[in-house]
Amino acid sequence: MPEIKYKNYLDHEIHVKFVDGILKHSQNWQWFIEYIEDNYNLLDISSYIEYQNRSNSLIRILSNFINILEICDFNFQFRTVLLQEIYEISKYYVGATERENCAKKVSSEFSKILFLSVWLTKLQNSGNNSNYIIDNRFMNQRNFHQALNMREFDYDKDEIILYLEKIKLTDFERIKQHIEDNLNRVVYGLSENFFDMYGARLLSGNCFNFQSLDREASLTWQENTLLDMLQISIRNGEIIPIYSNGDSLVPNYKCWTSDLLKQLKKHFNNQISDFVIESVDFLLNRKDPNIKTIESHCNLFLELIRKGEDYEILTSSTYEILTKLFDEGVMNRIEKTEVIKEFYKNLHSITSVNLLVRLSSSFSLRKDQMQSVKDYIENKYRAISYINDIPTLTQYLENTDIARHINQFYYDETKDRFLKLIKDVNDISVANLFYQAMLFLISVNQTNQIVDKRIVKQDMINIQEYWQKNKYQEQVKNLQEFTYGTQISTEEVEKYNKSIMENPIIVANSTILAKVDDLISVLEETSKHAVIHMVSRITLNNIFPIKDTGINFDRHETDNILKKQVEKIIERYGYKFINVLDVGIYVAAIHERYKNNVYSVIALFKKEKELYALLEEIIGVKLIPFNEQISLGHLTQLFPLLEIEIRQLGKLFGIVPFKENVDEFMKFKDPSSILRELIEDVYEELDGFESAPDLLFVYHFMYNSNSLNIRNECIHGRDYFEGYMLKFAFKVTMLALYMIRYRINLILDNSSSYNEGLVQKKNSDFRFKKECESNLFPWYQFPT
Repeated sequence: MPEIKYKNYLDHEIHVKFVDGILKHSQNWQWFIEYIEDNYNLLDISSYIEYQNRSNSLIRILSNFINILEICDFNFQFRTVLLQEIYEISKYYVGATERENCAKKVSSEFSKILFLSVWLTKLQNSGNNSNYIIDNRFMNQRNFHQALNMREFDYDKDEIILYLEKIKLTDFERIKQHIEDNLNRVVYGLSENFFDMYGARLLSGNCFNFQSLDREASLTWQENTLLDMLQISIRNGEIIPIYSNGDSLVPNYKCWTSDLLKQLKKHFNNQISDFVIESVDFLLNRKDPNIKTIESHCNLFLELIRKGEDYEILTSSTYEILTKLFDEGVMNRIEKTEVIKEFYKNLHSITSVNLLVRLSSSFSLRKDQMQSVKDYIENKYRAISYINDIPTLTQYLENTDIARHINQFYYDETKDRFLKLIKDVNDISVANLFYQAMLFLISVNQTNQIVDKRIVKQDMINIQEYWQKNKYQEQVKNLQEFTYGTQISTEEVEKYNKSIMENPIIVANSTILAKVDDLISVLEETSKHAVIHMVSRITLNNIFPIKDTGINFDRHETDNILKKQVEKIIERYGYKFINVLDVGIYVAAIHERYKNNVYSVIALFKKEKELYALLEEIIGVKLIPFNEQISLGHLTQLFPLLEIEIRQLGKLFGIVPFKENVDEFMKFKDPSSILRELIEDVYEELDGFESAPDLLFVYHFMYNSNSLNIRNECIHGRDYFEGYMLKFAFKVTMLALYMIRYRINLILDNSSSYNEGLVQKKNSDFRFKKECESNLFPWYQFPT
């Protein structure tokens, strides 16, 4: 008989259907049970190794069941014992059944271990302010008890030890020993040859560089945590984890408290571990490292200098930490040991001007080195006297060292040169020069200690007004206009408008690229026309020219998720792309397509009057009387109504609408943060956005500064306050409001159907009980 091939994963369309059901609060999940039973290996195990190999896919099913139980509590029909037991364990996790009752219903070896794992995890969550579904560290790591508040475990200790005897797998003895040792607070020392195996990776000039190491199975909690620290990197003195998604961090460096780090140091009592732990403690808590750790960083830095590669020096974690040590004044406070003296001796022998320029902002250099840097920069800013063309002046203004060190005389000469060169020139280079001049002024204002800041600030005001009053219209007149058109019948337009009025998510599906195939298409096209997307582009705005600086990932976690999705597509389908481009370029191209799509769709939507009346009815708020000549008030009145609806939608998914801390008691969260949390949950479950195009529509077009950002651009008077753009924003905002209300109504309708079903079920149960009592079914004992 051929061996059965199991998928042991959810097909994409099944995953989409699952997340759709969660979002709609569906009460029909028997199809999901049947799919799992048809496609997963649900046979029992004969060894713990087999449990480890198979547990990941079934733990995912456990998580799916927990999601279902949050919106639905039916007793489903199961053909397989193992899946039914997993469902019972999920009910125990959410508190729908008691532990003792759950234990009685678990008989397979797989489910016994899974039940035990959930039991231990629930105890851990209860006493340690965590919310894991499964955390196997109590089972797999020695000394893990030292990282926990063990009070909750003490209550169940004897019962856990008794339950361990029910697991009969022969290779479970090591896990059983770990659990008993943690329950009994047995303390293990350092693993044999630990520093021989990992020491070279721990003590290195670039140890904090997203390192992932193969680890021995029997390491202690302390050893695993120390190796976790190598999975971070450092940027501008801040820790960057190897992975982050919302509140999920790998490694979770936020749990590395001062007390925990102190505990680790005491456990290891070793200079190599001190090097890593004290470096992390300094980055997180600004606690000065001891002299030995600083000496180690100095020696590692000297090794990098001897190799002579400026790039390797300036990208090393040791350079980042030494820079912070100088910035914080630590290097001035420490004892000048022989090692420190040797470090300064070698530091002061550096002659590379390019390297010295980078080091001069933080490191303590000699006078002659600083003079070299000063002479180098002075020669740079004195060159303004010989600049006679816009490209060279633009390049001059890009130099941040000039902005930092220029004196008043050459600053004034730079202004004169700028005004002279723009006088009779109208090509696009002028817009670029204005943009770069403003960046130069901002840099001078922030970093220069010589130039009169009062003059600089007035120059910033003057240059903006000069552009708006004198140059903007000139630049617009020189633009070349390209037009294209298409024909759509009146009947088709009317049909499309009618569809939108019935279901606004049609607009989201028409504008947002939620399907992977659509994203692949955009990435292919972007790759094919790479040059267009790699050149610098400037938008002519009446306020000031704006340069396309790419996607700002720091401010929008949703775009970070989109970035991860694009990275996965590149990894799998990269062979389709002619050119390899930066991920940020692809994400920017996707946003560009979003915007082009919404401009086209909104041009076709003509029923704003009808939608306005419909919103007034379903929202229940009296709006400004509709007028074909849309005013700013027509638009801005919708902003708070949209925020109210977003908070209401969030509450339906258990998202608290106000900030959850005492310092900001009962202050509402920003609506974009609620949308972001919803979108992150969808992506985490679905690994895509197919179930949430409406949420993305509202987030990107109303609140994302990488996209249209209608609400903020309008409120701050930058755009959408007059003419066509006002009417465009009015339509988009109405549709956004309608989408959120439409989804809320969909959920409430499903919930209403569920409640009616419960009433019918209770009535049916009551009639069935009466039949039992009348001995129609004497064998059935109805529960009281």
